[in-house]
Order: sequence, then C-alpha cells, then structure tokens
Amino acid sequence: MKLKEMVAQLQNKYPQAKIIYADYYEPVIQFLQNPSKFGFTVSDPLQICCGGGGPYNPNATCGQPGVPACSNPSNYINWDGIHLTEAAHRIIATGWLKGPYAYPPILSGYH
Repeated sequence: MKLKEMVAQLQNKYPQAKIIYADYYEPVIQFLQNPSKFGFTVSDPLQICCGGGGPYNPNATCGQPGVPACSNPSNYINWDGIHLTEAAHRIIATGWLKGPYAYPPILSGYH
C-alpha cells in the first residue's frame, strides 16, 4: 500500500515525530462483510439502530419525534445510517491502539 510506504518514509525522515497511519474504512468493510465475527447480530449489516428500523431513511431520522431507537445498540454496526454505533467505534479504536488498524499501533511503544 502506497500510503503505508509514505508513512514509513516520513517516519525515517522525521524520527523525532510519531507518525501513524490509522485505517477507519478497512474495519468498516470487514464489519459489513462478516458482522458476526465482530459480535454484531443483526441480520442485515446495513440495518440501523435508531431510525426507521431498516436501512437509512431520510424521512425517519434518529432524534425526530416518534422515531424509535433499538434497545440493544451493541448488536448493530450502524447507529443512524450515518454514524457507527459505540460498539463499532470501540473495535476500531482498539484496533488503532493495539493493531491491526494502525501502523504502527498507537500503543506499540513506537517513538
């Protein structure tokens, strides 16, 4: 991947700086391709927790009067059709801190 190569070049050029590549989109793609691997149990990975109850519906957006939210958001990838759930963000953040979604992982001891 060219971006990782550029990060490595920058790390070598500026050893006093901590330069990290953090990937947001790869884990989201993985969630959508294999949701159960990550603990998401909804049958449709595009189903939203807060809103119309299916894929994103701009006529029934989260926060509007009468628009419901699910009782178990940790089972969902997508909160409202635009934002991920806290559970999805937790997996991504852990992947940035410990790997595999950051190069090098933030907690790797790299200086």
